[in-house]
Formats: sequence, structure tokens, C-alpha cells
Amino acid sequence: MANGYVVYSGPSMINGEPIKVIKTGTTRDSDNRKTGAMLQWWIMPVNSKPTDAIANGDDAAVCGDCPARPANGGHCYLNHGWINGTWGASYPVEPAHKDNPDRLGAWGDPAAMPYDVVREHMGAKWTGYTHQWRTCDPRFKTIVMASVDTPQEYIAATQAGWRTFRARMASGASGTYNVFDNEVVCPASKEAGQRVKCSTCLLCAGTSRNAKNVTIIIH
Repeated sequence: MANGYVVYSGPSMINGEPIKVIKTGTTRDSDNRKTGAMLQWWIMPVNSKPTDAIANGDDAAVCGDCPARPANGGHCYLNHGWINGTWGASYPVEPAHKDNPDRLGAWGDPAAMPYDVVREHMGAKWTGYTHQWRTCDPRFKTIVMASVDTPQEYIAATQAGWRTFRARMASGASGTYNVFDNEVVCPASKEAGQRVKCSTCLLCAGTSRNAKNVTIIIH
């Protein structure tokens, strides 16, 4: 039995290029040590396997303006060679359900999908993040965090009604490494002692959670 299914196949909501979204973990739990047993959503371009996509720019369809994109001068922490296997495998289109939380974007930005598709296929518990918070369907603020990378972006996103997940420096200019009053350090991070896994914390669920914003040292 396949360990996943096709959530979406169609145009990217970021740039209109074809993408596909595979949800895995429906028969075997993920062994991701930080997230725990979550259902992983892989948001991928159709025309290029992940390792090629980050080299030729096709990852723009699923990553948008994420600063970790190599094309944007960043360094994505994911092993794209490992993702190639998921990209190249065949999965059924029939939904398969399991009572584990959803990770809306093991690779790729959930805002690349239509909001209604995400809502249809997600369960009662989840985490998610988007760098497209300035331009995406504003309904996403109810389910995902605005990924921000500077104090200025933090201010802009919170003023727009988003909860935020802010990557900050370990040291540097004032504001770039501080934990703000309305923030909490990610409980699953090394700096917080990895007290919990994402699958049990679930703070990163947009405005559906009445909680502080979350921050983490860049890793």
C-alpha cells in the first residue's frame, strides 16, 4: 500500500506553473526527529525533480520568494536529493487518512496551493508556514504562520493580522537576535532544549491558536 496520496495537481498559486502535492505518512510514520510522527506535505514542481529545480529555478513555483532559495542567495537546509524519490514515485489520488497532525510543507510553501484544497485535505491538527504572506490568499493566516526574517517583516506581518515564525540571528545588531515580548522560543528547537516535538507542540497553526508568535535561531 502506498505511503501517501496526491493532494493536488494543478497550477501554482504563486506563479501559475504546474505543481503536484504529495501527502506522505499515511501508512508509515515519519521518522523526522524534530517534527515527530506528522503527515508530511511535499509541494513540488512538476517539470523538474527537486535537485534540478533548485538549480534551474523551477522551485520558484513552490518556494516563491523564500530567502532560503539558492536563487535568492540563501541555503535551504533540506536534502533535495532525498526528496527526488518522493517526486519520482507514483501515488494514488484517493485520499488516505491517519490520525496524525499535518505538516503543511515538508518542502514547498502551502500557499502555492488553493486555500480550499488545503482545508479539504488537512486534519484537525497541523503546523504550517508561508513566506507569501504579503500576497497569498489572506485566509491562510488562519492556518499558517507568516515566515519572517527581520524585525521589520515581523512588525509588518503582525500589523496585517498574522502570527509569525521568525528566524533570528544568534548574535548581531539589536533586534536581529532579541526575543520580542510577544514571542516564545520554539519549544522543539535546540536552544529551548528540544522539550517537545512539533507533533505535540502545534503552536505553529496560524491564528487558529491564541498564542504568542514563535522564534528560532537560524539553523
